[in-house]
Amino acid sequence: MSELDLSGKWSLTCSKSGFQPITAQIPGDNCTALMDAGLAGDPNIGFHENDFQWVRDYDWIWSRTFQLTEDFLLQNRIWLNIDSFDTVGEIRINGMTVVSTQNMFTRIRQDVKSFLKKGLNTIEAVIHPVEKYTEETEKKLPVCIGEKKNFYRRMPFINLVRKIQCQGGWDWGLCVPVSGMYGKTALEGSNGVRLEHVYTEQKHSPGLCELKVIAEIDSDFEGTQEVAFEFDGVRKNITAQLHKGLCTAETSFSVNNPKLWFPAGYGKQPLYELTVCVDSCFQRKRIGLRDLQVVSHPDEHGICLYIRVNGINVFAKGADWIPMDSRPQTYTRERYDELLSAAVEANMNMLRVWGGGLYEPEDFYDLCDEKGILLWHDCMFACAQYPSTPDFLSLITDELNYQIKRLRDHACIALWCGDNECAQFLNWTKNDESGLPFILNYDRFSRTVDQIVSRADNTRLFWPTSPCNSRYDYSGWHDDSKGDMHYWNVWHGGADLEAYYDVIPRFCSEFGYQAFPSLNTIEHFTQGKQLNVTSPLMEFHQRNSGGNSKIVEMFTRYFRVPASFEDFVYLSQVQQAVAIKTGVEYWRTLKPVCMGTIYWQLNDNWPVASWSSLDYYHEWKQLHYHAKRFYAPVIAAAIRKKTGSIEIRIASDMGSTLKGNIRLSVFSMSGKLKSERVIPVELAPYSASIPETIPAADLTDAPAEDFLYLELHGTCGEKQITFRNECFFAKYKEYQLPESKIGTEIRRDSSGVLHLLLESDKPAFYVFAEFKGIRAVFSDNSFTLLPEQPRDLTFRIYGEYTVDDLAKALVIRHLRDSYEE
Repeated sequence: MSELDLSGKWSLTCSKSGFQPITAQIPGDNCTALMDAGLAGDPNIGFHENDFQWVRDYDWIWSRTFQLTEDFLLQNRIWLNIDSFDTVGEIRINGMTVVSTQNMFTRIRQDVKSFLKKGLNTIEAVIHPVEKYTEETEKKLPVCIGEKKNFYRRMPFINLVRKIQCQGGWDWGLCVPVSGMYGKTALEGSNGVRLEHVYTEQKHSPGLCELKVIAEIDSDFEGTQEVAFEFDGVRKNITAQLHKGLCTAETSFSVNNPKLWFPAGYGKQPLYELTVCVDSCFQRKRIGLRDLQVVSHPDEHGICLYIRVNGINVFAKGADWIPMDSRPQTYTRERYDELLSAAVEANMNMLRVWGGGLYEPEDFYDLCDEKGILLWHDCMFACAQYPSTPDFLSLITDELNYQIKRLRDHACIALWCGDNECAQFLNWTKNDESGLPFILNYDRFSRTVDQIVSRADNTRLFWPTSPCNSRYDYSGWHDDSKGDMHYWNVWHGGADLEAYYDVIPRFCSEFGYQAFPSLNTIEHFTQGKQLNVTSPLMEFHQRNSGGNSKIVEMFTRYFRVPASFEDFVYLSQVQQAVAIKTGVEYWRTLKPVCMGTIYWQLNDNWPVASWSSLDYYHEWKQLHYHAKRFYAPVIAAAIRKKTGSIEIRIASDMGSTLKGNIRLSVFSMSGKLKSERVIPVELAPYSASIPETIPAADLTDAPAEDFLYLELHGTCGEKQITFRNECFFAKYKEYQLPESKIGTEIRRDSSGVLHLLLESDKPAFYVFAEFKGIRAVFSDNSFTLLPEQPRDLTFRIYGEYTVDDLAKALVIRHLRDSYEE
């Protein structure tokens, strides 16, 4: 197969009167092209998002020329390949329309040989306004399901088009109405056959993996064709019998004593190389061999849900993943790598790919395979009803058949989920005949998604929607006894943080609390202006209705009012970290009843106040440092219950027995040790327990003056375990926190590693180090610092700075310094 790459420079114009053509990049999008041409500002800065709204009212025309030789045209068929066309439009070659499309999630592969000629050719991609398409579609629907306003959508009825749903705006995201072409854009020649898909099936038994490899081949003749399969250096050639159209050829490989792929924290991630060749067509994949099952069945607690990999029941620890930018042209392997590495660094082993985004490019899945990040993968439907008309079901049939087959060989993917919260939108329909059309519409839609996904991948469980009670029960937004749940009572419901103790989820796939991004990020998107939480600019970068009010109101319950804008930002991050820590530590110690905590959300798609633990510029909020601790392989926590008791809880995700001691130290706010006790602990692998429950009155007679400091020291096999935690007997605002003096020293050791030494004369809480104008990631941060217990932190920086530069830029914050008396 010969190929002509059509990526690179194209000419871009639009139907707006007076618009002059500009040079643009394919793969790429029109909004980035406008920025590159100096015609628009960065939508992430200030109010520039508004500058892009005119873009969605016009046709956008991409064009270029290319040369073809007579030899290229001698091939039997010549296919136009476009991995992603965003979204509604057509392709013209030499002035003639060769294909039309309305789905950015379906690959275009169209035979265009009859439209080509020797020498100079022209190609045009004409992309029409999405809203014109959705308005026309909405008028034809038998059931009124078009979404206009939910989640700050600024593009009405976007649920009626197959496009990244959050590109129209969300309650954490901006609206940048991009269009363009992404991935591979090329002409591919064929002498009779084309390799369409390659995928595998694994069957595991002790010491053996049988790997079946299936090749889907598109043929324009009837006859035989040699197909070459090679796996881990073993080659097999078979003769396939072909007919015109789509055919399959398959073979099997036996792998003795396979090197098994494990999630992060449970083992290594070896990947075997697989190649398949047909004629001149070639595909290469890396295969992780693992026996993965998603287990869900009735039990004494309700209906369980957990993931078993190679015989180990894995506690899923992670966060929800959203698109990392509003503009697909900005997606790079380096950005994916940094975000996913930060997830693993925080001891995560799973992400949930949210249904309002996209089926990501291969780089994302390759990196998840390499790093051992399991994926709960939604299909791309979220927070709306979707049509069940024949035309729409035809669109998603092509989409799902392509995407599931494209991705199914990635070891990282644990399960396919039909959608995000779409079934739950039925809760707002009337429970009478007027609501029946909506129920029937969703039933048709959901059944179709189920059937297509299950046919395209018979190796994984299909979970119909998130949240839901079971494979066949879509109900239960907050039913904590069955399946997965989304728990939003604390943020959206305004419940106290201790409300996390009132639920025992089997698998919590969404829960979250907001905070502001880092001060460096705020300085960048505000350009140093309007640094006030209620200024127009700051509120523009807060998309959740009442979000700032929720943050402030919760401050008043637990903390003293912050003294300055910088203190407000700092305290919002403390509060977010405390909220998610409260839920995760409790739920992790409920295993095996609870077997997953996926908080909302890992990342941002622009600089914004949100639920993320990594902001848009990849700065670590305090939550991410806390996640590194509360997702550690072994944790210990002291949990203050409403009964007045303190529960000492431990959990382990390690394969060896934990043996050690927990030291409980009660300190006064001056740092005086008032009492101490040691609890011996022994914990079986992959389990949790409550080694002791202690009345709080047995620990302190002055709850608003003392705090509990917990230290776990032990071993798991040959691994030394150390874990620190704290518990407050009263709310933070009730304490007279000491005015601690924190000493600092920055040095670079002989290996070039940077260190920050911290010490304090009195207890300091949520001690947080950052550099003004310099991005840095520390080995630990946002912790309790005790007198005579200095902390030596290592850190890495982004950019070239001297130790003196760092010393001048260093800022240390802690809870007492965030308010005035």
